[in-house]
Amino acid sequence: MKEYAASSPSEKAFKIIRIVFLSVVSALVMIPFLWMILTSLQSSSAAVLKRPMHLPFPPAFGNFIKIFSIEPFGIYTVNSLIVSISATFLQLMTALLASYAFSVLRFPGKRIAFMFVLAVLMMPTQVAIIPLYSIMTKLGWLDSYLGLIIPFAADAYGIFLLRQSMQSLPKDYIEAAKMEGAGHLRIAFSIMPHLVKPGLIAYAIMAIKWRWNDYFWVLIMTNSVSRRTLPVGIVMMKEVSDGGTQWHLLMAATLYVLLPMIILFLCLQKYFMNDYMDGGIKG
Repeated sequence: MKEYAASSPSEKAFKIIRIVFLSVVSALVMIPFLWMILTSLQSSSAAVLKRPMHLPFPPAFGNFIKIFSIEPFGIYTVNSLIVSISATFLQLMTALLASYAFSVLRFPGKRIAFMFVLAVLMMPTQVAIIPLYSIMTKLGWLDSYLGLIIPFAADAYGIFLLRQSMQSLPKDYIEAAKMEGAGHLRIAFSIMPHLVKPGLIAYAIMAIKWRWNDYFWVLIMTNSVSRRTLPVGIVMMKEVSDGGTQWHLLMAATLYVLLPMIILFLCLQKYFMNDYMDGGIKG
C-alpha cells in the first residue's frame, strides 16, 4: 500500500500554530528572567528606571560583590546549604524506607497507613504551621538548625512518588536479591536506588529546591542573622535599603540565589529521560 510522504495542509498549519504558540509562551516565561539579568547588571537604580530592558555597557558585575557588603550573604549561603542538603538527605532516606515498606513488605494496616500518607499529602501546609511551631517552641528549637531541618525530615509526596516507582518494577529483582542473601535494609538502600534512579533524582531536585527557596518557615523560626537563609536575606536586604529599593542590587541577589538551582537542574536533567527499567538493568 502506497504511503503519503508529504503532510496534508491542515497538518502543516497545525504544526505552524503549535510552534508559534510555544514560542509566544516561552517568550512570556523568559521575559521576566531576562529583565532580572539585565537589571542585575545595571550600574544604578536610576539606570534601571530609565531604560529597564537596556543592555548595560559595561556590565556592572560588581553588583554581585556589593550585595555581600549590604547583607551577610556568606552566612545565608552556608545556612541554606546546611538546611537544604540535610533536609533533602533525610527526606530521601525516609522516603526510600517507607516506599519500600509500602511496595514490598506485607504487614497489618498497610493500606490504612498509606491512606494516612495520602491524607497528609492532600492537607495544606499552612494548616500544620501553628501546631508545628508550638512543638518547636516546647523543644527549644527556635532559631536553630534542628528547627529548620527536622520538621521536613519526612515528606508524604516523596513516599508516594517512590512507592509508585517501586511498584512498577518486576518482583524478580527483589527475589534475586533475597536469594543472594540481601536483607531488607540492603535492598532498600543499595539496590532500590539504582532501580528507581530517575524518580529518586527527580524527587531530590524538587526536595532541595523546596528547602532552598523556603521563606515562610525560616522567617517565623529564626530571629538572628546566624540562622537565616538566602530567601529571607533578600527580603531583609530590601527592607534595609535607603533612598528607595536598589533594584539592580536586589536583582543581583535574586540571581545569585537562583543560579545554584538552575545549574543543578541543567546538570541532572538527563536523568529525566531514562526510564525505570533502564535503571534496573544497569543496577
